[in-house]
Amino acid sequence: MQAELESDRVFQPDCSDMGLKTLYNTNSVLRKIANLYAERLMSDVTLVVGENRYPAHRIILCASSDVFQVMLMNATWREFGDAVITLQEEERCQGVFPQFLRYMYVGKMTISVDTAVYILKLADKYNIHDLVQICINYMKLHLNKATAKGHFVEWLHNALQICPGRKDLISMLENYLKWNLERIVSYPGWEQLSPGLMNWLLQQNDLVVRSEFRLYELVEVWFRYQRAQIEGRCEMREQDRESAINKLIHGVLVHIRFAMMSLPQLANVLMSGASVRMLKEFYVGRVADGMNFHSHHLEIVGAIRASEMGELQFTPRLYSSDLWSLEIAVDYFHRVEKYSSVASVFFTPTSFSDVDEESNGWDVEFFPLGVRYKPAQLIGIYSAATNREIPECIIRTVRLRITSQSAMRTECRYMVGVLICGMMNDEEYVRHCHVRVAYFSSDHRVLNIDNLIPIGELQMGTRKYSQYMVGEEQNTIRIKVVIVPLNRFSNVFAPPSE
Repeated sequence: MQAELESDRVFQPDCSDMGLKTLYNTNSVLRKIANLYAERLMSDVTLVVGENRYPAHRIILCASSDVFQVMLMNATWREFGDAVITLQEEERCQGVFPQFLRYMYVGKMTISVDTAVYILKLADKYNIHDLVQICINYMKLHLNKATAKGHFVEWLHNALQICPGRKDLISMLENYLKWNLERIVSYPGWEQLSPGLMNWLLQQNDLVVRSEFRLYELVEVWFRYQRAQIEGRCEMREQDRESAINKLIHGVLVHIRFAMMSLPQLANVLMSGASVRMLKEFYVGRVADGMNFHSHHLEIVGAIRASEMGELQFTPRLYSSDLWSLEIAVDYFHRVEKYSSVASVFFTPTSFSDVDEESNGWDVEFFPLGVRYKPAQLIGIYSAATNREIPECIIRTVRLRITSQSAMRTECRYMVGVLICGMMNDEEYVRHCHVRVAYFSSDHRVLNIDNLIPIGELQMGTRKYSQYMVGEEQNTIRIKVVIVPLNRFSNVFAPPSE
């Protein structure tokens, strides 16, 4: 249905007979249908929702909704032929029901971050496909606003329940959770993340967080909230409450990767408060696992990795602290020349073990507008006859080049993450994350990561509208590079190599 027409009356030639004209008067018809809703004229059914009654028209309900069509027109249904039908809706869905009903008459809907998920629930329940799509499109464009108002977790929970088949929405919500966790936890409501989702989150290698100790602190806050919710359920027996709390410990807290903390951080875990005193045996055991890793007790660490829930204990995540990451910002992007690059350097430890004090330097070059290789002369070793000219080569890609400064004695494996920032609702966030498992050695010291951003979005004439432009004037490209070392016990299957 067209939302708006430039004119109520539009004449268009009829291809079958050029002497005839077809008259379109869509807006006028829509206004007449809207009047039926507004004036409650000629209604033949009343919908009771909560304490409110809504006169409606069977023909409109049936035309808009498969569910209403079956309910009102199928003689086997209890509501068939009834003049008054009671609909059982949850309280917040009752609040948006007038807007929902009006949509079936006029095809227009006012949505906000406060109401989107409840309109989605009604649209899904009554199988109104176009309204479901409207809600999904709205949610995908307003994640930052939803987060700031404490609705993100609610959106994620409901999306998984209502439309699990919509992989576009589900993937966007899950990625937003993984890559923008620090933003999400700065607003209220994140502690309501379900145990199932927290369990899933803590198993992700591309989870972006400042450090594993920071993640531990966040999970502790979450655990205290969840434990209070369980202890406040008076209808549960004490034995069942204890069982539920133990399930949280062994199903969720077990996924914190203590081996990826420093020794001082491990010591802080044992002194960090009431939860540790309550779960002393659990935490002492997990801290001991971390210390065995730092002390290179390889047989013990190997046994831990082979145990249940031990597979990911020795695999780092994308830690965004300065120890492991480098931020690159290309300011005044409109002045950037094609094929130019922004270069920087930073150093990271070669291991998560505090026993090892070595570090490695990385030269990082960012090419936001393509890569150009100038013509060159290839000189033969034995005769001038083997000399040949290599022509200029231009590669249309947004590339990050990472070069190891040292020639490593043995082949070393790293997880490299590139966080690409973007804008949504006038706020900056991590829009994309590229992850690569890379091998560096004396013979292989350079890693090129291409297609970080669709280069077409950054070309002249379109770049100022790109959602990858950030900053006050939306004229900056910002990325963050994370390089963390993998060890022999890291999970080689996650994340997958590109």
